[in-house]
Amino acid sequence: MNGKCMTRRSVLGSLLLGLLAACGSSDPAPPFNSTEVSGIDYGRGLRIADTDGQPRQLEDFRGQVLVVFFGFTSCPDVCPTTLARLRMVRDAMGEDGAKLQVALISVDPERDLPERLATYARSFDPSFVALRPEPAELEQVTQSFRAIAIKVPLQGAGDDAIARGEYTVDHSGTLYVYDRANRLRLITQPTFDVQQFTADLQRLAREPV
Repeated sequence: MNGKCMTRRSVLGSLLLGLLAACGSSDPAPPFNSTEVSGIDYGRGLRIADTDGQPRQLEDFRGQVLVVFFGFTSCPDVCPTTLARLRMVRDAMGEDGAKLQVALISVDPERDLPERLATYARSFDPSFVALRPEPAELEQVTQSFRAIAIKVPLQGAGDDAIARGEYTVDHSGTLYVYDRANRLRLITQPTFDVQQFTADLQRLAREPV
């Protein structure tokens, strides 16, 4: 009898240990490929006009995965390359791509007039939106994202090149990724790997709001 009791206790003990092990075996979520951030309110409270003149703010994009990127229509390399790669990411996301919103913020509002800016952004993907701060607001906007935008005269253009519009803009290339709950979650650079960034955005697109 005692042997049977001991056997039953052993079996019950083994089952209990198995259940406890199973409960504690759930692995934590793997890290994102992009740099994870939390508790940072970059861009919060800003109101920037879109190309239709409608003031927009981060909260307007709640429910979507939002990628914010600084650039300008005369940018010779980083801007068009990054926007083209973001189009590749959106396509690679499949149905989840409908939950992705790319927003380009102009760092050259004097030359990036609304129609030109809208045409530029949509030439990469019709869903992409562009935001145009007023020239006097640009510094506040870039500072809110800890970004920079500096006009640089074209080589050999002379001392008054900037006044004549003969300049380029050195600016931050960082991409800021907000989840569908409108929280800044990821930061990456224009050199992102398309496949890895696609996986990151798909993961955010599938999270509950």
